[in-house]
Amino acid sequence: MRSVREQGVYFGAKFLAQAAQNLFLATLFLAAGTSSSAAIDLSSLFVAILIPAVLFGPLGGATVDKVGPARAYPVGAALRLSTILAALLILDGGSRAWMIAFSYSAVSQIYSPAEVALIRTLQPNRSGRVHSLGILLQYAGQGAGMLVLAPALYFWGGIDAMLAGAALGFAGVTGLAFLLSRFLAGTTADIELDARSAFNFGDTCRFFLHETRAGYAVITLGLKTIVSRAIVIALPFYVQRSMGLGEEAVMYLLIPGIIGIGVGLLWSHRALTLEAAHNAMRLSVLGMVVAVFAFAALDYGVTAMAQYSQVPPIARLEASVNTTFVVAVPVAFLLGIVLTTSLTAARVTLTETAPDGQQARVFSVQETIGEAMVVAPLLLAGVGTQFAGARPVLVAIGVLAVAAMLLAEIPTLRQRRAAAMAAPQSEPALLPAPVLVEPAEAYSAGG
Repeated sequence: MRSVREQGVYFGAKFLAQAAQNLFLATLFLAAGTSSSAAIDLSSLFVAILIPAVLFGPLGGATVDKVGPARAYPVGAALRLSTILAALLILDGGSRAWMIAFSYSAVSQIYSPAEVALIRTLQPNRSGRVHSLGILLQYAGQGAGMLVLAPALYFWGGIDAMLAGAALGFAGVTGLAFLLSRFLAGTTADIELDARSAFNFGDTCRFFLHETRAGYAVITLGLKTIVSRAIVIALPFYVQRSMGLGEEAVMYLLIPGIIGIGVGLLWSHRALTLEAAHNAMRLSVLGMVVAVFAFAALDYGVTAMAQYSQVPPIARLEASVNTTFVVAVPVAFLLGIVLTTSLTAARVTLTETAPDGQQARVFSVQETIGEAMVVAPLLLAGVGTQFAGARPVLVAIGVLAVAAMLLAEIPTLRQRRAAAMAAPQSEPALLPAPVLVEPAEAYSAGG
């Protein structure tokens, strides 16, 4: 484990980068959403953020492994800063927001894998401690950027003030990144690979094929992204049409969800190890399945049980409360736990099983696969929620989650079957042969 000083610099850069990034993204969304062609500009913005992750992700990870994460980290931060400075000069409305978003996402394929690859050096064992604290700071930075800095700077000086704030934030991140790079000089994060080894993805592909836990982590992270984003899409419709409540009721569901996130992060920080990560992913995936189906239909079951139980106190209680809301509160708590635990457990698995020199490639390939996995389900979720409502979409996501869970278990089942077939069959115990005594001999012996 590295010193507290190095981890402190890393975590400070993590929080500041998330706050500055979300302030910057809020600026782009504001510019696109207030243009004369808001729908086209917003959709172009989403696509512009997604495409570089799919096209350039593996190449960025290989570049990071080539120069070493400790060296690539400050370079990626400086490239992000340069993109924001360019936005200060050319952003004049929503028509150019997608170009800036594309550039920012492209250079992030250097910064993001370098950032996560450093964890192996900062905490070789029990990386769940670093991942859990990093996720906490990520959420805190997102809230600070989107909910605090963005509105404050907008009312102070508009879009220009927001961009200036984001640039100032990433100037600080760049300084911290260069400082951390200096601290990590001479470590495994500073080793430079030859180009042939760094850009060879054969070893990375074999790693995912042969390391069952890593494959499970890829499926878990993809499913986590699908479930969390589908819930965001469906939740406003669910609150209004299924609960019959206003949009402010979303806030009441966020509270148990945030508490669940806190519980998941606390457990991950204290107890999550590589040995426990596989079962944690399994239980988290199962929890996602339960939560999605519970959101979709559990309130119907509770209502039916209350009405057909013929117990007057239960029937009166069911009639006096919003059953859908009462059911949704503990489900939101469960969802907060499993979404957080699945994220930390999967990242711990990839960090501690990926070979040295392949950390960035492993995470970039996982990110590319994950982004490719979620495109079609999320498009269908948006269209389905609009025309069919939230409940059918939640059922469809639940079915998809069951299929993903079964798919993730196939390699484990094959390994168990192969081990059972390879185990030597125990020979049956040999009983002594009976001694046959001739009748005459028996008679004479009896005498």
